[in-house]
Amino acid sequence: MPVPPDPAFHPARETPRILVVRRDNIGDLICTLPVFEGIRHRYPAAHIGALVNSYNAPLLEGNPYLDRIHVYVKSKHRPGAGTLALVRDRFKLVAGLRKERYQVVLHAGSRPRSEMRNFTRLAGITEQIVDQDAGRPLHEVERVYELLQALDIPGPPPAPRLTPAPQALAGAHEALTSRGYGQAIGLHISAREKENRWPLENFAALIREGAERGYRFVLFWSPGEASRPEHPGDDARARELLDRCRDLPVLGYPTPDLLALAAALAAVRALVGSDGGHVHIAAAAGTPVIGLYCNHKVIQWRPWGAGHTVLQAARVDHIPVDAVLAAIEHEGAA
Repeated sequence: MPVPPDPAFHPARETPRILVVRRDNIGDLICTLPVFEGIRHRYPAAHIGALVNSYNAPLLEGNPYLDRIHVYVKSKHRPGAGTLALVRDRFKLVAGLRKERYQVVLHAGSRPRSEMRNFTRLAGITEQIVDQDAGRPLHEVERVYELLQALDIPGPPPAPRLTPAPQALAGAHEALTSRGYGQAIGLHISAREKENRWPLENFAALIREGAERGYRFVLFWSPGEASRPEHPGDDARARELLDRCRDLPVLGYPTPDLLALAAALAAVRALVGSDGGHVHIAAAAGTPVIGLYCNHKVIQWRPWGAGHTVLQAARVDHIPVDAVLAAIEHEGAA
């Protein structure tokens, strides 16, 4: 359950200045989007800020519920940066937070790191809302939104909503339709955790068998090489899969950043992918998802909302190709 701020803090009697901290991965941030909407609807005059990491920050561009976005650069995202530069960044972050005069901070991560709690205290934010019972079997959207009870905001949470920039979305539609992939099925081959990765041979078989039924596919992956320390990518695996399927109707679609990925995922007819940020981006953008999940991930991390299909097994590589193909047809994506 959330730990509320001090009783002296009465958000309903004033115009609150609230900071939401979510410095985790892509999917974590997407699952936190309903929090910003919930605060804005309850306190229309509130000043709402978000503190997120530099890699995820573009996903909040144009968010209608936020007044300010603060960016935290993780040390692994600044390879080669010296200690002095990192310390300078942290002091600059604290100064920026102090300037906004936040009254309360909501730590959306299930286990907020002491570093972040210390930063926000240095910024003069003494009232802290944290989750003290993160082990309960809830979806991440529900768990995070429940923290708002401390601010007199009840559930249920609205759905995460992510609207790509119109120009980016139009560009993605044009890029696909001009090459004959306007009604294609998206496939995302990347997963941060090994247990979540569906084998390349399964993707190849899906493309081959799907092509026989008239499907066309667009291939997505995390950009970069696997050896990149700040964000390992799947360029090599994507090249291998495309080479295996060079005579089949599959289009490799590089996405250099999250905005390009969000626009492309919103442009395909449905997405097949394992547990990861791309699944949550697609669901929030309104694209039907066929999610491939380990059993123990489903409750907390399945795609949120109606219109999605979850296939699960003890290991993702145990999910058969036939089940995925049947799910695509069930989604009406043919």
